[in-house]
Amino acid sequence: MRDPQLDVLIIGGGFSGTMLAVHLLCHTALSVAVVDRGTLPGRGLAYGSPHRFHLLNVPAGEMSAWPDVPDDFLRWARTHYDASLQARSFPPRSVYGDYLGSLLESTLDEFGRERFQWIRDEARSLHRRRGRLAVQTNAGAELRASVVVLATGNFPPANPRLPGLTSSASSYFQFSSAEDALENLPATGSVLLLGSGLTSVDLIMALKSKGFRGVPHVLSHQGLFPRPRRQQRPDEPWPIFWNQTSPRTVRGLLRLIRSQVKAAADKGINWRAVIDSLRPVTQEMWRSLPIDEQRRFLRHVRAYWDVHRHRVAPEIADLLDDMQSDGLVRLHKGRVTQYSENHGGADLHYWDRESRTVNTLHVDRVINCSGSETDCRRIDESFITSLVVQGLARPDRLFLGIDVNEHGALMNYRGMPSHRLYAIGPVRKGCFWETTAVVEIRVQAATLAEHLAEVFRRNNFRPGVVLKTA
Repeated sequence: MRDPQLDVLIIGGGFSGTMLAVHLLCHTALSVAVVDRGTLPGRGLAYGSPHRFHLLNVPAGEMSAWPDVPDDFLRWARTHYDASLQARSFPPRSVYGDYLGSLLESTLDEFGRERFQWIRDEARSLHRRRGRLAVQTNAGAELRASVVVLATGNFPPANPRLPGLTSSASSYFQFSSAEDALENLPATGSVLLLGSGLTSVDLIMALKSKGFRGVPHVLSHQGLFPRPRRQQRPDEPWPIFWNQTSPRTVRGLLRLIRSQVKAAADKGINWRAVIDSLRPVTQEMWRSLPIDEQRRFLRHVRAYWDVHRHRVAPEIADLLDDMQSDGLVRLHKGRVTQYSENHGGADLHYWDRESRTVNTLHVDRVINCSGSETDCRRIDESFITSLVVQGLARPDRLFLGIDVNEHGALMNYRGMPSHRLYAIGPVRKGCFWETTAVVEIRVQAATLAEHLAEVFRRNNFRPGVVLKTA
């Protein structure tokens, strides 16, 4: 496709990008294209996994892609995956990827394919051309659009601080998603996963899916695995207890939450109901905190919030517990003090926080599972760098993502919102905190599509040409 003229160009075709495209096609007359390295819409890293132990972290009954049709995924999955699937079930993530792909296909069938194109490529940089935005891709194409939306998901992970690690290290993998991260491991060898969050759990389950019989070691500062989801009684929902008069300090909020957990326990209700009751107001809570309190949360509470808020399917939690009990997974609490390589593997010295001693591990491979980098100034992503260098985007004050306004418009280096550049999903994290899950992003996709339609009307943007079907 040569020099296409588009209304909206979406960078990234995971859940965020796919659902924004669906809403734009359903509710506007705009032409839309998605640029993504993958061949299938909606999959991304999250929903493209082939591993049978990679299950959804949220039950099927809560995973509809439509804010106003809560059982849509459940009904689709019963027809296309398993007729006996229950609302409380946790199906494989690949099933959800198929669901998202089917949503786009059915949208194109109903509203026509001439306004949409999926471009299998990678965006490299952005410039302004004759009143439009021009995106250069790896393949050499220049895609011109009135509006560009970043739906890039989480930034790639940064290297943790490993004294002694060099660029020539052969046993260390910075990206857990790298195709060769789990290849050619000795069947009964050992691997060290740096970080104990959801990424680490995914790697453990991927190793199990591949028949790995060795021992995964997991090292993190707090030594906390995500907590399991458990089925709650229908009468167990806890009422929303946060409001505009609630404390505006981390300490005050912790006291409030603990008092609610105790009150729930007195009624035989699990703490999970209390945490889940905060979900509709989490973004308001975050934005109500002064910047110093937000920083205090990130320093002292973030790890505990993550493991209680972002939980794993009960089947995965039970399997992980069994593997730990049998010595098939070993969790360490501490930090690496020295890294070196020899004898075809890696030697690591780490400070053990419980024994308060320096211990040594020899493993065949070390894989970084510490989570994504959030500071857009430090990532190796040329497209994001292009925006920042030109002053078209800036990091948020906490360096958790890109600075945006309430509509998702990128703020330039002067703090002025763009009417041509927008973001959706995890890159909004600094402004909204909880913006990584389906529940939050499905609302963003619907509201951003509506807002972009208004932007085109208000600014009298000239519509783009009709696209040819790929």
